[in-house]
Amino acid sequence: MEPSEVDAPLSVLLVHVWYWPHIGGGNQHVEHIARQLVARGHKATVWCADIPEHDEKRFVRDGVDVIRLPPKRVLGGIDPVVSIKDLDMNFDIVHLHDTLPVLIRRSVKRARKEKIPVVTTFHNDYIKTSLSGKILKRIRWALQGRRTLHASNARIALTPYYAKHLKGRGVRKSIDVLPNGFEPVAEDAVRPSTLPIDEQERPLLVFVGRLSEQKGLDVLMDAWDSLCQQGEPNARLAIAGSGELNEWLDDRIASSTYPQSVAKLGRVEDSEKRWLFEQAKGVLIPSRFEGLPTVLLEAMHAGAPTVMADVNDLGRLVTDPNAGLSVTPGDSNELVEAINALLEADENQLKTWSDNGQEASKPYLWSNIVDDLLKVYKRVRT
Repeated sequence: MEPSEVDAPLSVLLVHVWYWPHIGGGNQHVEHIARQLVARGHKATVWCADIPEHDEKRFVRDGVDVIRLPPKRVLGGIDPVVSIKDLDMNFDIVHLHDTLPVLIRRSVKRARKEKIPVVTTFHNDYIKTSLSGKILKRIRWALQGRRTLHASNARIALTPYYAKHLKGRGVRKSIDVLPNGFEPVAEDAVRPSTLPIDEQERPLLVFVGRLSEQKGLDVLMDAWDSLCQQGEPNARLAIAGSGELNEWLDDRIASSTYPQSVAKLGRVEDSEKRWLFEQAKGVLIPSRFEGLPTVLLEAMHAGAPTVMADVNDLGRLVTDPNAGLSVTPGDSNELVEAINALLEADENQLKTWSDNGQEASKPYLWSNIVDDLLKVYKRVRT
C-alpha cells in the first residue's frame, strides 16, 4: 500500500454492545475514540444494541454516525441478540470493543469475509462467583473470546496486567497495550443542583460511577457505616451515578446512623462532575473489577487525591506517582483507614497528592491515546 493511501482519511466502524444514552466506562471509551477520529478528519460509525431503547435508531451525534440495533432477545440479561445482515460494511477498519457478545462475533465474521482489518480491544474480565458461572465463563472464553482475538489483525489491552492476563489465557498472538483515556471537561465547573448545602462545611468525599456491585458500592456503604459507628463523620459523602443498585442505595442511606452525611446525587453533568472532583478532599473508587476507569484519570487530572482499589494492578497508578492511596478490593476496613488518612492529611500532603495526580494523568489524554491508536490502524492496513 502506498504511503499516501495509509495517511488518507479512514472510515472506521466501532462496535460495542452499549452506547449513548447508556452510561458506562466502555461506551464512553468508544465515544471518545469516535469523537477524536472525527476531529482528525476521519469518518466514525458506531454499531450498538438499542438498549436502553432510543427513539432514533440511526442518527449523528458529535459527528459520529450511530446505528442502534433492536435486539430480538437478551441472553442472560447481558447479551443482546441483534442482526447485522442488512447493514453495509464498507469500512477501512473494524474496531471491536469486546470479545464475547453476539454483536461482536457477527461483526468479526462479516469483516473477515469481506477482508476488512479487525482490531479488538479487551476492556476487562468480568468476575463470576458461582461454580456454574465460572464454568460457563471458561467455556465461552474458549469457544468465543479467544477465537475473536485470534481472528483479529491486532489486539489491544488497556494495561500491561491485562496483556499478561490474556497471554495466560492462551492468546498466542501479539498484544498492544493502549490505555483508556480521558478528555478534560471544557465547561466551567458547576455545583450539582442535587447536592444540598452543607451548613457545617465539612470536607467532601466523592464517588462517581455506576451504582453496581462491580463498582463496590456496597463496600463503600459498609465503610461509611463503620465510620458512622465512631460518631457523626467529620465529612460528607456525595454519590453520583445511576444503576441497578439505585433503590438499594436509597434504603441503605435511610437506614444509616447519620443519613444526612450522605448525599445521593443521581446522574450528573460533566460540568457538575468537574465541580465534585475539584472540591473533593478525596475521590473513592472501591471497584471489584475494572479495566482502566475513566473516573480515576479524570479525578487525578482535576487534582483530587484518589483512593483506588488495587484491582488488576490499578492501585499502582496512584501509589507509584504518590497521587493517593490504594486499598484491597472488597475490604471495607481498609477503605475506612484510607478515608481517615484523607481526612487527617495536612495541606502539604494534600497538595503533593494533587500535583502528582495532575502530572501523572497527562499521558492518558485522549489526544495522545488516539495518536497511538491510529498507528495500530495504519499498521494492520499495510
